[in-house]
Amino acid sequence: MIEVNFGVRIGALFYVSAFMYSTWLTRMPDVLAHLQIDKATMGLALLGGPVGALAIGPFAGRLIGRFSAGWAGVIGVCGASLMLIGIGNVSHWLALALVLFGMGLFAGLFEIGANSGAERLEVATGKKFLSQCHGFWSLGNMSGALVAGVFAQAGVNIGVHFSLVGLVLAAAALAIRNLLPDPMFVRPDAAAAAEEKPEGKRRNLLPSLAIVGICCMAFGVTVAEGAVYDWSTLYIRADIGGSPFGASVAYAIFGVCMAVGRLGGDAIRARFSAVSIVVVCSVMTGLGLVGFVFAPNVILAASALALMGGGVSLVMPISIMAAGAKPGDPAQNVALMSMLMTFAFMFAPPVFGFVAQHFGLETAFLMLLPMVALTLVCAPSARTPTAAKAGPLTETPHAHTPASL
Repeated sequence: MIEVNFGVRIGALFYVSAFMYSTWLTRMPDVLAHLQIDKATMGLALLGGPVGALAIGPFAGRLIGRFSAGWAGVIGVCGASLMLIGIGNVSHWLALALVLFGMGLFAGLFEIGANSGAERLEVATGKKFLSQCHGFWSLGNMSGALVAGVFAQAGVNIGVHFSLVGLVLAAAALAIRNLLPDPMFVRPDAAAAAEEKPEGKRRNLLPSLAIVGICCMAFGVTVAEGAVYDWSTLYIRADIGGSPFGASVAYAIFGVCMAVGRLGGDAIRARFSAVSIVVVCSVMTGLGLVGFVFAPNVILAASALALMGGGVSLVMPISIMAAGAKPGDPAQNVALMSMLMTFAFMFAPPVFGFVAQHFGLETAFLMLLPMVALTLVCAPSARTPTAAKAGPLTETPHAHTPASL
């Protein structure tokens, strides 16, 4: 079926990106020990990622228009993967922050390009596969965590580990270019550009109130998801007493449940309203967060992460579709959403790190509950029109036949 194949082909790029992230985040306790820094300092270093993503935001829409969404996605994943080499070989936290800035810049380009391209294709075909694309992100996150756990348990040096994985993933990203659907590499033609942006009318660089509402909805559970990525393995190892491999397995379970939710999410989106899905997801995330904080052992912590994984699974795909359906250019809307959320995320790592250092990781995780409640309150922002206008990305004929899609 067309949606399955689109989801698999575009999802391969999401898979590589997530594998890259989980590779270093799973071994963040080892990076912290290597640099001999505390949690607050690591929080400051982590700030480099969202700053980099914010820096690319104003230019992403233009780059996609000039080079295509497909190339933005491929180059973004390739560049971010190569940043792993730097993470594994830096000797100071400021150098780590600089490398994470580069990773955030490339990763931001990937996210905007891949998501906006997939959203355009979904609208043009009338099929649902964006959630499946994000499901491959979760599978990559799980795979990277398990592989990193094996490397960590074996005591492999992070420099060797990250350099090897970074090179392999960068090569994989370039190879995936041939899997991506042809429409993702189509640039807007002059007529379409004139239709979307009349002469003399400047591109709007400020988000509308509708985009702000979508960002608030997505931010709540996504900041909790980010905290799991950044700090869960450290919490399991340092506070619960889990082994490196045990922590990576718990982290991977989070990814598995997120993947299950996303791979089945397109069918769920077709049957239930977006608002109802967001409400259920926010409740699941909140319950999982509380369970994780008060878990007395690794098994219960992993169970709580499983609930959280299902909870956070569909909010981001729904947010992207909601942003793309708003008036204006879908790619620009997704870019504005990404910029606004990234700006909010700039404050999350240092605040979380400061609270974790001075009040403990338990307190830092519980601090996220009001954020999850924000998603529940802003759930009505998920409403979208029954049909949206297809953008120029999907209007140009391409080489693939329906059977090959």
